[in-house]
Parts: sequence; structure tokens; C-alpha cells
Amino acid sequence: MSQNLVENPSFEAFLECPDHLGNFGEDLKYWSVPTHGTTDYFNACSLSMGVPVNFMGEQTAKFGEAYLGFYMYAPEDYREYIQGELKEPLLHGVTYTLSFYLSLAENSDYAVRDFDVLFSTKPIGVKIKKGLSKWQLSKIEGNDFTSVEILGDEFMTDQNSWVKVSANFVAKGSERFITIGNFKNNASTRRQRLAKEKNVNGAYYFLDMVYVGEGMQSYALDETHIFENVHFNFDEFHLGKKGEQEIMRVYNYLQSDSTLNIVINGYTDNLGTSSYNMDLSVKRSMAVANRLIQLGLAGQRITWNGFGAEQPLGNNEDEEGRVRNRRVEFIISKALEE
Repeated sequence: MSQNLVENPSFEAFLECPDHLGNFGEDLKYWSVPTHGTTDYFNACSLSMGVPVNFMGEQTAKFGEAYLGFYMYAPEDYREYIQGELKEPLLHGVTYTLSFYLSLAENSDYAVRDFDVLFSTKPIGVKIKKGLSKWQLSKIEGNDFTSVEILGDEFMTDQNSWVKVSANFVAKGSERFITIGNFKNNASTRRQRLAKEKNVNGAYYFLDMVYVGEGMQSYALDETHIFENVHFNFDEFHLGKKGEQEIMRVYNYLQSDSTLNIVINGYTDNLGTSSYNMDLSVKRSMAVANRLIQLGLAGQRITWNGFGAEQPLGNNEDEEGRVRNRRVEFIISKALEE
């Protein structure tokens, strides 16, 4: 798996050892609650909010010595959530893998099967105790959201083991915060009443280890794609860090199938002579090709070309347009059978 972008993913780094209910938003680093719901934090350091034994049941931590607990379903649409910060914003068009571990608390009366995750460019803060509905989110200005709905095949009833929940999604770009919970009201929540009545009229889950990292990016074959993060300054052909990361994603995809080849095409703006721009565009495509070779891709699977200022995407009369034209494109295709 790639680097986990979630800060403090298993809730081990805390400001205070928990000693009371509803303490999640107070005691943890990089985590908060987006509403007035009172999410709980459990840690082995505590007598009152301990691990493995606490007022909601008994469960060892999946990782380390801590986890959280919250209501995924409760009377009158009451909900609890967690909101975490990512180490860096997500990138536009990139496929990411999301996962976390759940265990139903023994004192729950209900179990649910669907779970929701919301990514946002800014943190959320809404003064409600009920669910974060689409209507509530629509009232928030200046924040962009990416929703990930995880539809379970069966109800999450395991009270002994941790169950991994995961999904893949494509980022819109610039998402920096993650919120986990149930964004549906009670009427829309698929739930199951447990046979034996417990102390809690609802579905209360323990959660541990949140992961967000780049998954395997896929590309449509025989279509032109732009290296969105490979940018060049005027009269330059050097690759930046973000560009190298994007090239790595393309490399990983190519290495997943040895029958795939790539054609790389470089371009310039219209400043300078045609011959000079043609040479510069070749150097830009070669910079990408050489990086793929350095990563381990066989050279015979790569073709590179330069087209100078041909086929502009933007207006060469202004700088914004010229920046768009200083680009590298690629086409991935299946190798022809001999």
C-alpha cells in the first residue's frame, strides 16, 4: 500500500488521556467532531474510558492501544461523526483507496450495513446533533465535497473481531479533510434489530485505523491523456516533484500489464522559432520517457515525439494559455501482436 495520508490514523497521539464521555473532539491530535454529536475516545491509559473493557463492551484495539466509539444509528436521527485531517490535499482525477476497521459494540441493540465517508476541502462545523444530510451540507458555503458511499453486502454484526471496510474513489482535487459516519436519516438507514435487547437503543460501533492512499490508477486505452501535474516553466524541460508522482502512477499502471505500451508527445507555446520549439518539445517528452525508464519500464515499450507549438490547447496571446500549451500528453495502447 502507498503512504497513508491520514494524520494520527489509529488515534494513538492524544492531548489528554480520556476520562469522560464525548471526549473525542477534545483529546486527540488532528481529529475533531463536525457536529454536536458526542463521539467517544477509548484508550488503555484510562480507567473510565479504557481498552479493552469499557462501558460499551469489550474489544482490544486493532492497532496500538486506542480506538473510537460512535453511534451509526440512534433514535430521532441522532448521529455521531469523526473528522480528520490529511497530510496533503488529494489530487484531481487520482484513484484513492479508503479503509477502516469496525466492530459492533456488545451493548448495541441494532446493526447497520452501510457506511458513509465525506471528503471536504475545509473542515466542517455544524451546530446540530442529527445527521449531516445532503440538505445540511448544501447550506455550507465555500466548501467542496466528495462523497463515498460504502454499501455493505450484509449487516455488520461482528462483536468479537474487527472487520475491514474499504472502497476506491476518484478525487475531485484539493480535498483535505475526511468525515466518517452515517449521513442517512433513520428511515433510509438499512438496519437490523438484534435478537437480545441490550443497554443501548441504537447501533454503536468501535472504529480503528483509518487509511487513505493512492490506489491503482487506470487509463482508457488509445485515448489522449494529459500529464496534469507535469508543468514546465518557459524554455525549460525539467520535471517537478508533483510531475514525478504522476509519472509514477502511469508507470505502476504500465507495469501491471506487460502488453501495454506508451506514446509520449511533448508541446510548447508559440514563443520562439519553430525549429527551437520542436527541439524543446522533444526534450520535454524525453524527460518523461527517461523518468519511466529510470523507474524500470523497458525502453522498447516507450515512444516519444515532439510537436513544438502545434495543436495548442490555450490562447498563445496570454500567459495562462501559454502555460496550458507547455504540456506533455500520452497514449497507452496494447502492443500489436507479431
